[in-house]
Amino acid sequence: MESLGTITNGEAAPNLLGGRMQLSFVVPNLQVALKFWTETVKVGPFVVIEDLGDRHFFYRGKETPVKILIGFSYVGDTQIELIEQINSAASPYTDFLDGGRQGLHHIGFWPDDCEKARLELDRCGFEEVLVIQASNGGNKVTYHNGPAHIGAMFEIAPMTPERAKHFAGLKALADNWDGTRPVRWFRTRAEYMASEDCKS
Repeated sequence: MESLGTITNGEAAPNLLGGRMQLSFVVPNLQVALKFWTETVKVGPFVVIEDLGDRHFFYRGKETPVKILIGFSYVGDTQIELIEQINSAASPYTDFLDGGRQGLHHIGFWPDDCEKARLELDRCGFEEVLVIQASNGGNKVTYHNGPAHIGAMFEIAPMTPERAKHFAGLKALADNWDGTRPVRWFRTRAEYMASEDCKS
């Protein structure tokens, strides 16, 4: 696999994937996973979003009506994401679980130049397998299969102002968590962002 950076005058160029990272876990039961993370590992609180809103999933070139629940928290500067798919639509999540696996599914990045990062992943042998996009064509998120030794997909997403506010609120919650209300459920991301829990 080629490098995602280059060497210029003896110095490494900035990492095209950026300096922030998410570890995303696909699970068959979100409630069980949340209990483990908050009670056993003592990570939290988790913000659960029930409805992603205007998002269209295209898996291996075909649109698929994926429905998922997502829980977010932070460990230091690393975001933790838990995903449960609540229908049987074709997706990388159902393929993962149907293959007898669960747990770490993909590593997410928010590079400054998403399209450049996607081109570099393609050049390095990654295969784009999933596109998640809004109806207006904006906020494109992609998943990429990598070499076998990686063991997880890579996700590339733009750091939009809305996403930045969302994530800042999540990190502030985690940094200041006193153990109360370990899981906070919201119907939509907009509902969460309008709440007192989204204060960075």
